[in-house]
Amino acid sequence: MDKHRNLDCKDIEAITALLSKDGEALNYYKTNGAESVGHAFMIANLLHLHANVSEASLFYRHAFNLHGKSQTEYPLPQSLLQVSLLCLLKAGQPVPEEEIKELEKYAPSYANYIRGILIAWRGGDVKEAMSLIGNAFEGFHSGEEIDALYLEIALKYFPALTAPITDTSYSPIPRHLYMYWDKNPPKEIADNIKYHQELLGEDFTFFNQENAEEWLFEHFGSETLSLFQNTKHPAESADFLRLHVILNNGGWWLDADLRLKSLEQWEMLSRLPKNCRFFITEKFLIHNDFFGTVANDPILANALLTCYVNMLKHHGLYIPYKTGPGVFSRAVSRTVYSSFNHDAPLPSLAIGTAWEMFSIVEEFEVTYKSGGNWHTA
Repeated sequence: MDKHRNLDCKDIEAITALLSKDGEALNYYKTNGAESVGHAFMIANLLHLHANVSEASLFYRHAFNLHGKSQTEYPLPQSLLQVSLLCLLKAGQPVPEEEIKELEKYAPSYANYIRGILIAWRGGDVKEAMSLIGNAFEGFHSGEEIDALYLEIALKYFPALTAPITDTSYSPIPRHLYMYWDKNPPKEIADNIKYHQELLGEDFTFFNQENAEEWLFEHFGSETLSLFQNTKHPAESADFLRLHVILNNGGWWLDADLRLKSLEQWEMLSRLPKNCRFFITEKFLIHNDFFGTVANDPILANALLTCYVNMLKHHGLYIPYKTGPGVFSRAVSRTVYSSFNHDAPLPSLAIGTAWEMFSIVEEFEVTYKSGGNWHTA
């Protein structure tokens, strides 16, 4: 391996220089050093978070070098080496084949994931990239970056998913909008609920914690109600409810901090000839704050399945990964993979851009997000 990919913990001056443009990472290093897997990993994460990906790659590699290589020591060695190589790709630097082969010894699917991203990002064949990546995302928690990177590539292979919709026949998605706020909505949220009640009338249903519990018990039973009551945060409760409501009833979900721009925009949604309509962020994550599907849509059913697995097996997972956009992104990854792998037709799915989404709905200023911890338990 290239000697420049190895960090010397004794060379404090060199490490300090390496971290000089990231004050948070440098302060962490000065306090804790980088001589354990955990500390090296934390420094790498800070660098990665702040888009210092070349330096992050070195610290992930350093954490890997310190690792005992046991499959019971977390983070796992293959996770450290995988993200180190991914950061090299993000930095536009050469990715040593010897390190990919090293990764292959621990996790062949991770190695092929890196090979696939390398091909896709360096102008290679998209079909080959997708073949190599396969369903490697199954080795990661829902919500991790692999789903977004896979979708970015898949949309190049399946451009019909994001193609402009020219057919304006009647939409099979029920013309009904749902929204949730647990209790005591602040004035701006209460005003938004009233706005939609007046705009849509009987085509709008608002849930609070009390009637959401009643609805879940009636339609899904006591076990589902218990899971809802044991959610750790109102954001997780909203995530859990939206999946059940739309899967059972069909229709559209809109978060309480978004609003329809006009009745005309709502009418446009009734002329969308698809069973499932999602929107993506600029970073290829699936929005779960605004979407619509028919009842019993298989993509949404898969998202709900992942939600249940996460709640039962990965209770402490970050909420957006556990029950939020991450489960939607994972469901879309599985859907696209199935069509690609079996050379089968795509399902009735349309994926819109963030620009398209915000031509229909809009954000407004809310106070509850000002604390910065509104989606963490």
